[in-house]
Amino acid sequence: MFKSNWLNYSSFSKNSIIAALDIGSSKVCCLIGKLDSQNNISIIGAGFHESKGLVSGVITDMSKLESSIRNCVASAEKMAAVRIKKINIGFSSVNIEVENLNIEIDLKGAIVGQGDLDRAYNFLSEKHVTVSRSILHVIPVQYSIDGNKGVKSPLGMFGDKLGVEISIISADQNVLKNFKNVVKQCDLEIENIIYTPYAIGLTLLSEEEKELGVALLDIGSTLSSLSIFYNGAILYTKVIPLGGNMITTDISRIFSLSILDSERIKIINGQLIEELEHSLSIIEVEALGDDSDSVEITRKDLIAVIKPRVKEIINAIKDELLENRYNHLIANRVVITGGAAQMDGLIDVTSKLLDKKGRLGKADTIKGIPDNMRNSSFTAINSLLNYSMINHNDISLNNNKKNNNSEGLYNNLIKFKNWMLENF
Repeated sequence: MFKSNWLNYSSFSKNSIIAALDIGSSKVCCLIGKLDSQNNISIIGAGFHESKGLVSGVITDMSKLESSIRNCVASAEKMAAVRIKKINIGFSSVNIEVENLNIEIDLKGAIVGQGDLDRAYNFLSEKHVTVSRSILHVIPVQYSIDGNKGVKSPLGMFGDKLGVEISIISADQNVLKNFKNVVKQCDLEIENIIYTPYAIGLTLLSEEEKELGVALLDIGSTLSSLSIFYNGAILYTKVIPLGGNMITTDISRIFSLSILDSERIKIINGQLIEELEHSLSIIEVEALGDDSDSVEITRKDLIAVIKPRVKEIINAIKDELLENRYNHLIANRVVITGGAAQMDGLIDVTSKLLDKKGRLGKADTIKGIPDNMRNSSFTAINSLLNYSMINHNDISLNNNKKNNNSEGLYNNLIKFKNWMLENF
């Protein structure tokens, strides 16, 4: 009955509606936006629901996750009074990889045209190998003409050699197929699959930060991601299976509280401010089980539980920074987002451990967004909706729409890389 009313009520054109879905381990979020004649977007529908059947980016129960997605999308559709069919979905998993490749083709003194750029990309299809990877994004980092690097757009330039430097973001094929399958079972057609930290970076980071070099840290419930942007593009990304849920679990176990109460205490009272580390002020909460007595927790004891876990997460990020070859490109800057980023004192702790200046990353508020979805816990879904509105120069999107051959393109890229290593 409601579905029929939504369909009859909707008077929007198909192209004026954009929907995004963020499937996380703790919650599933959906935003439905409407474009006006100037392509400004306003939120007309929003929903979020507890996520079940997903742990650390891996599906553990298809039916439970399907139910979570359906309930979330239904809430957003009801608010918008419109049914959606196509949707952009975010994806993040520990098996994400970034490959950076250089390609060069002959120009023979001619002017560079779009056909030459296409030829540079298509050149890779001449090499083929089968691997179990699916491509998400192919992003130009920079071009070169006759060895002169740093060219942003070579179109219209003369040269003998055209060089193209590309970043390729890919995921495990079977893991991605499971995500596609569960979304399609919810009667939704996938418009694009977007690597969530990439979308967040394009939304949160300033153009200057992306050009000079910056590390983006997104601390989620069960996964945390590190992404390095330089020269306007993403060069490196890593997802680690550590997140804010570890803090919640520690609070629950040590103080004998329910998970729900522990999460609430973490959100409301979780702090890392040095001045409070010796505070004896009391937080009172109900004990776990049938015990009618309440539990009294000092801020000192709470910080003593939270801080080691936070340091564990940040130190794991630090290890990734030190081990990868792009650390030197970061211009002493780290941007932090995600649910745990709201914790007072976390920016200071992160800055000290990473020895870099930190700031809180928060997406610009979209017109019509509900008040309870304006904080950094909802940065991902805001960024995914914004993704279709910004210039991201993703080669794979056009390529996918033409021939739906993203896996083949990734295979060709890997083959070409191996061929270069063997012959040069």
